[in-house]
Amino acid sequence: MGKGSSKPYVIGHDEEHERLERQARIGRIEDHLKKFSFATDAVTLDAGCGSGSMTRLLAKAAPDGRTVGLDASEHYLDYARARAQDEGIENIRFEAGDIFSLPFEDDSFDLVWCKYVFQWVNNPVHAVEEFRRVTRPGGKIVGCNFDGFSVTHYPVDEGFQNDVERVFNHLVDPNVGRKMFSMFHSAGLEDIKVDFEPDATFTVAGAIDEDRRQNWVDQFRAAFKSIAQCLGSEEAAKGFVDRFLAHHDREDTFTTCALYFVEGVVPDR
Repeated sequence: MGKGSSKPYVIGHDEEHERLERQARIGRIEDHLKKFSFATDAVTLDAGCGSGSMTRLLAKAAPDGRTVGLDASEHYLDYARARAQDEGIENIRFEAGDIFSLPFEDDSFDLVWCKYVFQWVNNPVHAVEEFRRVTRPGGKIVGCNFDGFSVTHYPVDEGFQNDVERVFNHLVDPNVGRKMFSMFHSAGLEDIKVDFEPDATFTVAGAIDEDRRQNWVDQFRAAFKSIAQCLGSEEAAKGFVDRFLAHHDREDTFTTCALYFVEGVVPDR
C-alpha cells in the first residue's frame, strides 16, 4: 500500500498465512458467496487476498472466467499460489500490488471483492475509487468488514473496557463496517446494498473454543510490541492480553461483532 496510506499490518508474521487459512475456516467464508451474485464467466479480483482462501472460492464459482488475487506480501502470494496449484485451480493467478495503485487497466474486472482490508486503510475512499477504476461499468464492488471488532463485551469492568477500546483503536479501525456505505457513496458507486450478520470469527458466547482462542493468541503475539507502545510498557501489554483471554475463557461472557457486506455498482462512464 502507498506510503502513509495505511496503518502498519502489525499482525503479520512468518506463519500469518496459516492463521489466515484457519480464520477463513472459522469464519465460514464459503457462505460469503451467498451474499452477492456474479456470472460463471466473470473476471474477478480479490483485493488484499492474503493466503488466497477467498480467491480460490471465487475462481471455483466462476470456472469459465478468470480470478486474480492481489496482495502486497510476496510471502503470502507464494503460499496462495501453492495452495491453488495443490487444489488444481487453473483459472487463477496472484500478483503483488498496491490497492491504491492497482496494476490493471481500466475496466478489467466484473467484480472486485475486498475483506478485512479497510480497517488498515487511512483513506479507504481512495481505495474504493481505485477499485471503481478497474471495474467495468455495470460491474460490482463488494466490501466485507467487521464492526465493533472486539470492543463490545458483556459483562466487563469499566477499566478493562477503556483499555480494550484504547488498544483496538490504536491497532485498527474497529468500527469500519458501518462506514462502508458512505465510502461507496463517496466513491460514486450506485445501487448500494447493505447486509450484515454476526461475524462468525469474532462473535463468541460463553467460553471461547480452541481455534478462536488460538487465533487471538497468534494475533496478540504478532501485535505485542504495538500493544506495549499503546499501553506504555510490555508489562502492561502482557496484563492486557492475559485479561482479554481470561475474559473470553469465562462461561458467562458474550462478545459480539457484526460483519457488514456492502455492494455497489459501477455507473456508466
